[in-house]
Amino acid sequence: MKPHTLSIPYSVVDKLPAAERFVYYELCRLAAYEDMTDEDFKIPLSKGELVTSHYRLAKVLDYPYSKAALAIESLEKKGLIEISMINDPEFKTYYVVHIKKIVPDDQPIENEVPYANQDFYWDMK
Repeated sequence: MKPHTLSIPYSVVDKLPAAERFVYYELCRLAAYEDMTDEDFKIPLSKGELVTSHYRLAKVLDYPYSKAALAIESLEKKGLIEISMINDPEFKTYYVVHIKKIVPDDQPIENEVPYANQDFYWDMK
């Protein structure tokens, strides 16, 4: 299992509808966590990128195709992701998704909702 090293400011997803927020978080989870080459497509990927298609994403997320497609298109229009088609006749429906609103590992997220105090839950015995 890969480490989750992409941090997303809550302010980015706060106003998104639930379906778009879910797809955005899942794209971040599936994205490359470091510069690498995609094993299936032999395409170099930067941190925060992944290769997918509407159909493949819908299957991976166990989500309706139409909802996945609409969410991807909406996220792109809102500037949260960037889509680049793969120039290969064998993979006409596949594209590279670049996540645009992530925070670098060495930069803290400011003005975010704090985590719940875990001691609070243990005190409720």
